[in-house]
Amino acid sequence: WTPRGRPMEPSDQSSRDDLAELVAAAQSKDVRERCRAVQAAQEWVHTREALAPAAAASLIEAIRPALADSSPKVVQGALELAGTLVERLGDALSPHFSGLWAPILERLGDAKPSLRER
Repeated sequence: WTPRGRPMEPSDQSSRDDLAELVAAAQSKDVRERCRAVQAAQEWVHTREALAPAAAASLIEAIRPALADSSPKVVQGALELAGTLVERLGDALSPHFSGLWAPILERLGDAKPSLRER
């Protein structure tokens, strides 16, 4: 799945629009759409040579509700995306990441082993 049904190229001029669409899709009422959006966000991050902290802040806004999602696949994808963002941005992510600590710690204490182990 890609926004507007087209491949997301790292040099794409409309990458901000693509990111906005991914964030909106991550908040969909349809669980399949949320799952696809989290996966597409992960792919979006991996296709970028450089990742601006502002883009990461937008992704973090999408991750926050996904961490409390009823679907384990959405939660797992959100945790993976959070890890990828930390790997890519390191300390530059610190000002944006503080709001994710509580939901991440909650997921680490989750009754579902698959979520805790990730």
